[in-house]
Amino acid sequence: MKAFRWKSGPAEPKAFEELLSVHLDALYRSSLRLCDGQRADGEDLLHDAVLRAFEHFGELRDPAAGKRWLFTILVRTNLNRLRARRRRAETVVSDLDERAFEEALASWRSAETPEERTYRNWTRERLADALDGLSEELRSVIWLSDVEGFRQREVADMLGIPEGTVASRLFRARRSLREALRPVVSTAGAWRNA
Repeated sequence: MKAFRWKSGPAEPKAFEELLSVHLDALYRSSLRLCDGQRADGEDLLHDAVLRAFEHFGELRDPAAGKRWLFTILVRTNLNRLRARRRRAETVVSDLDERAFEEALASWRSAETPEERTYRNWTRERLADALDGLSEELRSVIWLSDVEGFRQREVADMLGIPEGTVASRLFRARRSLREALRPVVSTAGAWRNA
């Protein structure tokens, strides 16, 4: 079957540009999603996919299938990049001496599944909502102490309040978060066991 050509000669790049401009935003969002929100990786993936699509534009048989064709190239480019990364990692691992290999094996963690990633994101959103529900005085104390890792004395100096007040606010903030997140924890447990 002969490949469809939009137009021959110098008009072909313009036809490609028109097709790409219609779908570029959706392609960019998808490339970011495929790269776990890593902007630089998503842009690199999109760049590689667009170059590949331009090189093979003459092979597009049906102009109505342009969107699907572009997304197929994006997804396959991503899969190829992932496979290449794995092959490079395998080569590096095989070059390790036995001790280094054992250390690498001991530190290995399996890739996060989509369900685990969804659960993590869902939990993070619930925690952010619970933090936002705290008063400013409680939120600042728990943020500086539990998130940023400052000691109570350091938090007291930063906020210009007594260390005892920091301890009291920290206690109240943690208790409030525990109460706010109690339904989330029970829901999450049921969700993860489903």
